[in-house]
Amino acid sequence: MAEERGGIRRVVEALTYAIPEIKKPGRKLGLGEKLLWTALVLLIYESMASVTLYGLPQEFTGGTSPTLLNIIFASSVGTLTTLGIGPIVTAGLIMQLLVGAEIIRLDLKKPEDRRLFTSASRLLTVVIALFQAAVYVYAGFFGNVDPRVAPLLFAQLVAATFIIMLLDETVQKWGLGSGISLFIAAGVAGQIFNDLFSPFILQDGYYHGVVLAVGQAIAEGKPLSEVFIRQVGGRGDILGLISTVAIIAILLYAEGVRVEIPVSHSRFAGYRGTYPVKLLYVSNVPVILASTVFTNIYYLASIVWSRFNPENTNQFLNLLGTFRVDETAGTPVPSGGLAYYVIGPNSFTDAVADPTRAAVFALLMVGFCVLLGKFWISVAGLSPERIADQLISAGMQVPGFRRAPEIVASIIRRYIGVVTIIGSVIVGLLASVANYVNAFGTGTGLLLMIGILYQYYSLLLRERVVEMYPAISRVLGEA
Repeated sequence: MAEERGGIRRVVEALTYAIPEIKKPGRKLGLGEKLLWTALVLLIYESMASVTLYGLPQEFTGGTSPTLLNIIFASSVGTLTTLGIGPIVTAGLIMQLLVGAEIIRLDLKKPEDRRLFTSASRLLTVVIALFQAAVYVYAGFFGNVDPRVAPLLFAQLVAATFIIMLLDETVQKWGLGSGISLFIAAGVAGQIFNDLFSPFILQDGYYHGVVLAVGQAIAEGKPLSEVFIRQVGGRGDILGLISTVAIIAILLYAEGVRVEIPVSHSRFAGYRGTYPVKLLYVSNVPVILASTVFTNIYYLASIVWSRFNPENTNQFLNLLGTFRVDETAGTPVPSGGLAYYVIGPNSFTDAVADPTRAAVFALLMVGFCVLLGKFWISVAGLSPERIADQLISAGMQVPGFRRAPEIVASIIRRYIGVVTIIGSVIVGLLASVANYVNAFGTGTGLLLMIGILYQYYSLLLRERVVEMYPAISRVLGEA
């Protein structure tokens, strides 16, 4: 068995040897240097999002890719970031789930197993990039592509994924946080800025940005009701502004709600403290997992439709998804089946036009968030049993109870089980229903952005403290 495992390790490492890799810096970088590298990577990524793919059909106008895909994958369809971070996110989640469920047995505390995990993730990223690139090129998302140009478009998408993977590694090793989080947060922030201040005129005659639109309505003596809910543009209205502020306030409040379990040291009676269990214990992970599942269902349905059911005549394949071709962009748009309901309405107007779709999507999102949230805590080291083992190993106990892993786990389970379900329901509802009230950046985007910014805030504080007091780095486990 050990020889077989070693053979698999050698094969995986050999296959990934040809993939370029960013080396770690030879010295400890200061906070200023890390911020500089982070800003440089973000600039490169945003530049890629402005470079149009060579060989796109002239009639291509940006397509009709669901906003959910653009948010989760930080993508801009028709540019070098068409796939965005999709292959990296999907590969990482698959590997984490496989390792957490012990389908692949790796001890990530061991350096050699961590290297194998990273190598396998990089290899899987390439495989998923090949699949998703094929979907975009050959399933009609770019319109009627010239067969002679199709391989060139395919190669550009795969090559761009290599570059994005290197940019992500650069942030992890030379900058702050991860490139994935950075790109998502920047994309959502950009959408919010556009919905607030975009100077482009929409079909209703008002500016896209709600601030400019309100000013325009006041200057022209028109009622504000005309920009309260807008029928064009999807967002950039007063309803979206109100809902965005409300959702951000709810998220910030929820981030601070927690249950504190009293603990004490078994050897030092005077030492007492608490173990906090946050309301959003699973954070935004259930939404990421559920959205990734939904978007890959959408990808699969689109390529199956284009190859085997272009006329929507196969009743069995229609269950997976039916599509119609957008007359303006010439790209497929979901019209029924599972692919139609896992994406869901993207605005108040769309939700009102098809309330059944809105309700089904909300139920699917909440249901998947609860299931995946419970699954995530069991595979990510967040289960009551794991937490109890950690507390016992640290010499802690719950006052008044016997110091045994089973006892401590049973106490913690009362809280973790409840907050996992409640937190998953909250993030699932916000991710789905927020779209129906035109929230800027979409509900999923706001969830991700707030969570990422909170993490960056904590990371910046940590880096600043370590820089001011180097001795603390040993306590925090810094290199």
